[in-house]
Amino acid sequence: MAEPRPGVAARVVPYVRAVARQTVVAPVREGRIREDAWPYGLRAVVLLAYLTFLLAGVLVVASGPIRRASVLDAGASGGVGLPEPAVWMLATLFSFGLSLLLTAGLRAPWWLRLLALLVVLAALAAWSLRTPGTSGSVWWPLVVLALLAGLVVLVVVRSRRPFAWWELGAVWAISGACLVVGLVENRYAVEFGSDQVPLLLQYLAAILGYLVLPTAMVAGAAVAEVCLRLTVSATEQAQRVARHWVPYAVLGVVVLVRAVQVVRQVLTLDPVRQGWDVVVPSLLLVGLLAVVGVGLLAVARRRSARPDVDGLGDELTVIALPVGAALIVVNLPLQLAVGVLPLVAALDTTGAVTGSDVDAAALVGRLVDPIRAVVGLAVLVLALRAARRGRATRALVLGMVGVMLVSLARGLVQGPEARAGVDPDVLNLVATAVVLVGGVVQLVRRRLTRPRALALAGALTLCALFSGRDFISDPVGALLGFSGAALVLFGLVWDLFTGSGWANGASRRFARPTRVLLVLANSVTTMSVLAFAALVRDGSTTIYLDPYAELGDLVFGTALLAAGLVAVLARPSGELATPAPTPASVPPDPYAVSSGSSTSQPGPA
Repeated sequence: MAEPRPGVAARVVPYVRAVARQTVVAPVREGRIREDAWPYGLRAVVLLAYLTFLLAGVLVVASGPIRRASVLDAGASGGVGLPEPAVWMLATLFSFGLSLLLTAGLRAPWWLRLLALLVVLAALAAWSLRTPGTSGSVWWPLVVLALLAGLVVLVVVRSRRPFAWWELGAVWAISGACLVVGLVENRYAVEFGSDQVPLLLQYLAAILGYLVLPTAMVAGAAVAEVCLRLTVSATEQAQRVARHWVPYAVLGVVVLVRAVQVVRQVLTLDPVRQGWDVVVPSLLLVGLLAVVGVGLLAVARRRSARPDVDGLGDELTVIALPVGAALIVVNLPLQLAVGVLPLVAALDTTGAVTGSDVDAAALVGRLVDPIRAVVGLAVLVLALRAARRGRATRALVLGMVGVMLVSLARGLVQGPEARAGVDPDVLNLVATAVVLVGGVVQLVRRRLTRPRALALAGALTLCALFSGRDFISDPVGALLGFSGAALVLFGLVWDLFTGSGWANGASRRFARPTRVLLVLANSVTTMSVLAFAALVRDGSTTIYLDPYAELGDLVFGTALLAAGLVAVLARPSGELATPAPTPASVPPDPYAVSSGSSTSQPGPA
């Protein structure tokens, strides 16, 4: 007698479990910081950093109730509006982030060690080093100078020596002492009606905020990465279990759902922001993305290489931070000047700063387009190089990112009044039309096999998820009562637990403890800056990370969507899984993540 067929629940539950494992569990398992040959004491440092990251995240989530239940300290300038109970917590978070950065730089290359030391010294000096007339005593400036000198001596003595657990404690103790001295000095200023603490915290947030802008850009692409992973995992699992007519039924349902979604999107398009002057450039951009993507895959195919759709998110994790840093580092000095000038102007009694005619902010704005164009062209060159080496997946992601950056620099050709012409929703609508046309062509030519049907359904599902990618950030923003923190908060948590694989490797220039401390310093500092912004909620007095996260969503998220669609539609069989093995002639990828002690992803460039 034939065995009874399993019920619907018996087939759906394993399917959902497999999708969840591939979408969330596997990225966390591969991308988190793993304890492997750590020196003594590093485990406790990592645990403390995780707790600090959690504290900063709690401040972000609870920023609304904290503001409602607290007195807002406006400071000397009268415009910061910082809740008084949060002063000590923010000072602790900032000091710990600075301590992690400096401790990580002890065994880093000389330029990174020097950069970390200068940033920490500048932050601590601005916080606590004051003249005797403003500190209330001649001894406090001397104490601060002694503490800063002790910090320099510690760096010189411990430079390049093996990791020791007490180094972080020593650096944090000195940094904390400087912050305490600054708070004590501020009591003298408060007696004269000039509370400088909110203004100094604003300065620290501005300095550290500019340093973590690349991380905010990477965090903005986290939702797009989740959408891609969810689509790929669902499609792959469906390809393994679907039989007979099921793929065609799935494709029909997805087409119907996406059609309804498209109609609603078209009816809600803003004729001003999403008019024909945006639609036409979007059509050209989609064509350019397709041409560059297909061309790069054709070059990579000479080495018998095919793109791995499931690995697109991993490749984006590797390249997004260096690209974001390249966009920021060129005009970083000017951006730091923009952040420092308000502090100097507030403390300046002669009016020399406020009377200056130099407009640093306008100069930063004029450099945006040239930097995007140069970085975009460099990324395209790297994409072609990767394609020639047979790294199809990396070449595809690099190519899409490069095209997006070059397209955002339209102002160089059309003048400063030109609109960007890049709207993710319009691009998504055009991509949907391309997928539908491709499906109709396959159907007419009678080549719409079951794998191709599921691949097209996956592509349309990716378009649908990308169109509704706010399904993650919007609920978080509603919970926080502050939408500007939602996208960054989700992205930071996702990247910490899925994008920290670089910390699990080791190299001559970047030992494993250095990598771990750099990753943790980056995450803790970014979340601390986000906590300050959530508590203040005034973009005129602090740096908002959300605009940079939105830029990351536009550049990296849209590039990831384009790479996914090109990779799916370019596969002749329609299969998303089981990419072709890399031929022996292809050199090993130095960027591959290693679980052992060998070199993994590259260190900061």
